[in-house]
Amino acid sequence: MSLQSLPKPVIGPRAQKLALCFTGGVAALILIIVSAVYTASECELQRHYDVNLVSLRPATVIGSMAEGQRLIHAFGCNGCHRANGGTVADIPNVARIVAPNLTRVVHDYSDDEFVRVVRAGVKRDGTSALVMPSREYANISDDDLATMMNYLRHTPILADKQPVDTEIRFMGRVAIAAGKVPFSAKLAPPHLAPLHRPVATPEAEGEHLVKAICSHCHEVTAEHDDGWGTIAPPLALMGQAYAPADFRKLLRTGKALGDRDLGLMSKIARDDLTHMTDTEIDAIHAYLNSVEMPDE
Repeated sequence: MSLQSLPKPVIGPRAQKLALCFTGGVAALILIIVSAVYTASECELQRHYDVNLVSLRPATVIGSMAEGQRLIHAFGCNGCHRANGGTVADIPNVARIVAPNLTRVVHDYSDDEFVRVVRAGVKRDGTSALVMPSREYANISDDDLATMMNYLRHTPILADKQPVDTEIRFMGRVAIAAGKVPFSAKLAPPHLAPLHRPVATPEAEGEHLVKAICSHCHEVTAEHDDGWGTIAPPLALMGQAYAPADFRKLLRTGKALGDRDLGLMSKIARDDLTHMTDTEIDAIHAYLNSVEMPDE
């Protein structure tokens, strides 16, 4: 007897009803899960943070327009925002993260509100920014922040680069609901930035710059894992491996010892760190060479 000649099973009405019930139950469960993910993620996205506005101090010194433009690069603002907004990440099924056009949005903010979003990661409406490095920018001095803000307020408003809106997709919402997304307002420390940049010694200025700039990607004495597969070496260990001239070359051209290319580090150096002054680079190098690495 062949398999083709066997009688086909007959599914009765009761079995059909059970199958329909099962399918409907699965669909209902999926709908419940999707709704729960959306509700939980939207709750986090719309969460308001009670962070008071703090004005820049009256003795703040505002630098030139050229200095403001330089600092926009040196502190890494240009790396995400570019001239008129930039796409920080566009990951299918996860998110498209857009850094807004600063020449436009700066006019939507009062001075105090702008200071708060930079240093505390809290936007004008009280919600949190997603990728603003406020943990580091909380260290920027009043002088430097005022100089950058003055530059943006007096720069012609450029047309937005498209797209202009951040879009959180389903898997991104799953990550938010699971508490895996670091909201800027949760990371920013309750920290009073210095009025003037500390420059009493090269080491003091270097430590300040490392906290405000280099700590985006590096820890000083330990490896830093960004959670996306990129591990950055201890900054002190790297600084101590370079002579001053070689360290300048690294930050000016992105070329490591032996003229090696370091990928993202080299790109950041060429795009933004090259705007740092020799004094700033030498101060960072001096600080890193004053740090004692822990015994392994």
